[in-house]
Amino acid sequence: MRPVDKGNSPYSEIDEYQEAEAYLEKQIGSYCSFCEMPICNAPAVEHKESKNSGGALTDWDNLLLGCVYCNSRKGEKIKKGDLDKWIWPDSHNTFLAFTYKDAAPKLNKKYLQTLDTVVYGRAKKTFEDLALDYCPSANEAEIKSKRDRKIKDKRWMRRINTFNVAMEAKQIWLKYKGVPGEEEQLKNIVNQAKGYGFFSVWMMVFEEETSVRNALVQAFPGTDKQCFDGNGTPIRKEGSIL
Repeated sequence: MRPVDKGNSPYSEIDEYQEAEAYLEKQIGSYCSFCEMPICNAPAVEHKESKNSGGALTDWDNLLLGCVYCNSRKGEKIKKGDLDKWIWPDSHNTFLAFTYKDAAPKLNKKYLQTLDTVVYGRAKKTFEDLALDYCPSANEAEIKSKRDRKIKDKRWMRRINTFNVAMEAKQIWLKYKGVPGEEEQLKNIVNQAKGYGFFSVWMMVFEEETSVRNALVQAFPGTDKQCFDGNGTPIRKEGSIL
């Protein structure tokens, strides 16, 4: 989950929370704040504390962008006063909490178990509530959850496709690395990554390629630079639990 820096509120007051959409897209890009999928149509202005439970409707600190799938999964799970049940990409280095080996997101248990058990629990609840690892059975008859059938979750399909594209890009990169054409290929990778989304997938595929990782951190709008060192390696955010 890409950590983001939304910056200070770009408005003093807005009438409807939907007005924040353009500001959010400019600051953190048109990507889901949770699964990282690019949002091509109808991005949801997501309330961290649900608006129906009394969460602030237009407060910049309470707003993120969500895809239709994560928006449906989140629902009313986080009510007013419940922020400490999850980890949040605009407050913590959420990149440290999950791994994306082979495009399948998983809890980064090895790292999380070095932290306070409360942090582990928050990361686990975030992961499970959003069903970030959801992938339907090849046999539709075996899908147990009616909810899964109803929302037709496509995040897994888009993520796997992105992983395959990133793996192909890596093979090409290794051919050009250190020879003429390297800089142009780096630009190609960055453009592909921004188009396909899933920042963390690209970062994992290129985990041994410092120049690519740094370029990705710089290229994705709003990525929190405090969460990565000079080698593109994730580090704990200062003053944060993660």
